[in-house]
Amino acid sequence: MDGRRMQVRRGAALAAGAMAAIYYLIGLGVLHIGGSSSGEMVDLGVFGGGAGTAFLALAFLFAFTDRRWLWVLALIFQLWVYVIYVAVSGTREPPFELWGITLRVLQVPVILALVYLSFRRPVAHRSPAAGGVR
Repeated sequence: MDGRRMQVRRGAALAAGAMAAIYYLIGLGVLHIGGSSSGEMVDLGVFGGGAGTAFLALAFLFAFTDRRWLWVLALIFQLWVYVIYVAVSGTREPPFELWGITLRVLQVPVILALVYLSFRRPVAHRSPAAGGVR
């Protein structure tokens, strides 16, 4: 197995796991985030639980699989999440709050890992029995 890829995946799993924990704490009401400037209320339990579960699933994928097509799909999704966060900032009060910024900072290594994993092929190792060198 490619040691560098595994290091990247482990680091990304830690960042995604930290993001999941923050989202769960937001959903439970432990961490406070701002509200909507339009007065609309979002069910933070549903939001935090859903986002937390998505990032926890991503952490498990980083830890237990290495499929390039999956990393490409995850990269597209992560970029979409980043863009949506910035796009809806005008409807939040305050537009950028501590936990949202913290989540975006943690998301940077996840995105960088996904770029690396998406565009760099794993090193193929052949077993000595198959005539290859390890």
